[in-house]
Amino acid sequence: MTALFILAALLFAVTLWWLSRPLRDVAALSVTSERADLEQLRDRLVAQLNELDAERADRGIDSTVAQDEELRLSAELASALKQLEVLAPSAAGAAATLPRRAVLAVSAVLAVLLLLIGGGLYAWRNAGNVQGFMLAADSGTDSARVPPMVFEMVAKLEKRLAAQPNDAEGWARLGRSYVVMERKDKALAAYAKAYELAPDNIAVLSDYAWLVFNESPGATTGLVATLYSRLNKLEPAHPDALWFLGFSAYQQGDYRKALGVWERLLKLLPAEDPGREHLKQAITSAREKQRR
Repeated sequence: MTALFILAALLFAVTLWWLSRPLRDVAALSVTSERADLEQLRDRLVAQLNELDAERADRGIDSTVAQDEELRLSAELASALKQLEVLAPSAAGAAATLPRRAVLAVSAVLAVLLLLIGGGLYAWRNAGNVQGFMLAADSGTDSARVPPMVFEMVAKLEKRLAAQPNDAEGWARLGRSYVVMERKDKALAAYAKAYELAPDNIAVLSDYAWLVFNESPGATTGLVATLYSRLNKLEPAHPDALWFLGFSAYQQGDYRKALGVWERLLKLLPAEDPGREHLKQAITSAREKQRR
């Protein structure tokens, strides 16, 4: 992307220089033509004064007429010399006046064109991101927390699953994407479809059960109990299923069963697992309630 901006800047500079050349040439030509006219007038007036001096020396002209003519020619010569004097130091500025205005106008036009071209190139190179931003805006999701490519991926996945609705893994991926996008209702629906197609898939079952539990963390009956019980049956050592079964027993006042499940889980958890401390506290609580 940086290279694109550098290239655009170089193109802008070169184009601006190229387009301003004719303008500079026109202005310079105008200044040169004016100077040439003044220099010709100066030379002609000097020649006429010299001729007047020659005629005066030869006494071929009346002195009064010669004086009047000399005054006229001298006044014109002084005016021409003054214009040449003013034109000389400001020639560069005069040559730049017209191009500067024209260059500003050309610059504005080029800037707009480059913005349009740059925007088009960016959209072409990053079409997925642009589409993702648009989808994020339409969804109302906080797009600052979700990369725009996620929205594009979800849109493609939705389209594919509409054509191939029996892809359990695809529905699970869609469900995970909806979780990231905080579309909980759609995530539940996608996982329900994945579970329907693959009820014995451990990953699908585990994710679906976790999602259902987090919808109502205090609930331990109904669908969530069915899912975790099935997960425990398919994989007896699955930590999520063991934790839920212990929690369910604890909620129902069966502290002995809760202790048996949780103590088994404690043996399975690695020593560095941060969940061990929480589990120990739960076991302590169950023991205290059992003694009462």
